Amino acid sequence: MFKPVLLSSFLLTVATASFADLHLSEKIRPQVNSLVNTKIERLPIPPTPNNMNLPEFGQGIIGWGTGPDGAQARFFNITQADVETMKQEGLTLEMSQTWQNFYENEALRNPGNPTAPFRAQLMEKIASLW
Repeated sequence: MFKPVLLSSFLLTVATASFADLHLSEKIRPQVNSLVNTKIERLPIPPTPNNMNLPEFGQGIIGWGTGPDGAQARFFNITQADVETMKQEGLTLEMSQTWQNFYENEALRNPGNPTAPFRAQLMEKIASLW
């Protein structure tokens, strides 16, 4: 008789504690409304040289680092020689322009993405140094 009462008490305590944690976490981390404009369709991910993965492409070949600061820093220090190296690694002018278009669209589609405008500008500069 004592075991069922003890088990029931334990289960009730666990359920109450779980609900309290959930309620508390909702107050600490409130839901944020998305800034994504659902009227603008997300473009497909553009191609990369030899279908490499995106981190290898963006950080390895383009060198845009992480976040808006990384992309902006790369924008200010990219050179013609860097673009020549990118060409040797398989980047084409068409890829550069497609990525520029992708990030321009992404900046409009999701104003909450602080990196997209800087990456669009960087890809535009790469195309201009072609």
